[in-house]
Amino acid sequence: MSIFHRLITPLVALSLCCAAPLAVAADTTSDKAKTTKQEAKAQKDKLKKSHKTDKLKKKAKKQTLKYSSVNINSASAEEIMLSLKGVGKKKAKAIVDYRKKNGKFTTIDDLMKVKGIGKKLIAKNKKRVRFSGKNVLE
Repeated sequence: MSIFHRLITPLVALSLCCAAPLAVAADTTSDKAKTTKQEAKAQKDKLKKSHKTDKLKKKAKKQTLKYSSVNINSASAEEIMLSLKGVGKKKAKAIVDYRKKNGKFTTIDDLMKVKGIGKKLIAKNKKRVRFSGKNVLE
């Protein structure tokens, strides 16, 4: 063997001995990095979820009762929906449509003539319904 080969062979062997642990360490570091990335992603997803929940809560707060009492004979469907417990878009629209077709409501029991309005709903909202005057803000 030449002198060149005698010098290179030990250097190559030495470099392989040193490089192998670095390659294993790199794999371990890579696994740790993957785990860290997964944890970061999971945490980010969790924050997104809680942020969405917060947004929904805020939205729900905005849509809660706008008026403490509502004039059922002059209120819009939206005002009725925001004022009465258990009344959504459909029931509020049904109240307004009934009022347009049959005239003003005179008693709370007149509301039971509207489809979808029953005794339980009237019991929940007895104090909130007015038949004259303005809607009263909370």
